[in-house]
Amino acid sequence: MKRWLSVLIFLVMPAAGQDQKPGDLPKGPANVALTVYLVSGLAQPQPAGKDDVPQDLAETLQQLRGVFTYKSYKLIEDITLRGRNQGGAEVAGVLPDLSDYDFRYARARVAPDSPRVVHLDGLRLWISRRHANRAADTVALVSTDLDVRDGQKTVVGKSAVNATDAIFLVIVARIID
Repeated sequence: MKRWLSVLIFLVMPAAGQDQKPGDLPKGPANVALTVYLVSGLAQPQPAGKDDVPQDLAETLQQLRGVFTYKSYKLIEDITLRGRNQGGAEVAGVLPDLSDYDFRYARARVAPDSPRVVHLDGLRLWISRRHANRAADTVALVSTDLDVRDGQKTVVGKSAVNATDAIFLVIVARIID
C-alpha cells in the first residue's frame, strides 16, 4: 500500500515552476459539449424561397453553396451532447420524418496546447428508417476520427439521401473548464 500511495502522490505533484500547491490535482477541461447540426441539402428550392437554417449557420451555408449545387438548405435537427474529457458519449432519437438517428463518439480528448482542439475518436452518425415487415434501412452514415477546434463550425461529412438530396453533418465543439 505504501508503494502505491507514493506513486500516486508522484503522479499528481505539479511540475516545477507551476503555481499549484502540493496535493492539488492538475487543472484541465472536464467536459466537452457538442452541438451537432443535421442539415439537408435539397435539389429543389424551399416553398418560401429561402433556406430554413439558423442564423448561426449562415457562414457555413455560404461555404456549402460555394462547393455544392443544392438549391436550398434546411435544418433537420440540432443535437446537443455533453461528455467528459477522455470519455465517450451517445445520443439517439427520432427525426421529424420519423427516421431514427444515433450519434456517438468513442472518446473525446482535449489537447492541452493552444489553439484548443478536441480530438473525437470513433465519431459516428447513423440514420435509418424502420419498416413494419423488414429490417431498418440505412438512410445515411458518417463515421470518422476528427479534430475540431474549440468553437469552430466543422462540416464533417455529406451523405446522399436519395438521387438528388443529401444530409450534411456539422459539428461545433466547446471545451468546458
